[in-house]
Amino acid sequence: MRCRSNTMIALVSLFAATPAWAECSVSSDANVAEKTINPGNQADARLPISMSMMPEILHIDYASVAKAKPSCKLGQFDAGAAGYSLYGDDDNGRNRIAKPDRKGASVATVIPVIDLIKMLNSGKTGGPPAQVQGYFLATIDKSGLTGWRYYTGMPDTDTLQRDMQQALIGAGRPIFKRDSEGNIRLFM
Repeated sequence: MRCRSNTMIALVSLFAATPAWAECSVSSDANVAEKTINPGNQADARLPISMSMMPEILHIDYASVAKAKPSCKLGQFDAGAAGYSLYGDDDNGRNRIAKPDRKGASVATVIPVIDLIKMLNSGKTGGPPAQVQGYFLATIDKSGLTGWRYYTGMPDTDTLQRDMQQALIGAGRPIFKRDSEGNIRLFM
């Protein structure tokens, strides 16, 4: 009986100390809002162009997002008939990725946005580098990428799950679409 008790204690200790089973969390920003882009405002008008170019600059495509392995599982949700798991990681660029349970289905991710004009100007003048202005929610499949929402900071996990679910079923109005050849269509 004592041997059995020691075995149980050892198993419980093993599971409690194993990082894969430990709870984890990622950061979000305070006062994050979804921003409606106003094409009449010059700063807003540059956002869709910057957003549509960020995947190219950061080398983000279906294959790279599908093989990414953020360290923290943040939850599960369904989008249509497909099941998804939301993963996150603050160590490597605040990754947030919803991966499908079914291979080949669309993925959802959050991509940082840097104003490309500010980035180019800071390179010319040697000034401080352009900073991340916000993040956008994208769905990616083998035919291309669609940008759905722009956030002023990193949203919390509950907001991301809800918004990713909506984007993955195609609910709402996209901001832009970029096909696999790099052609961009803006919807403003």
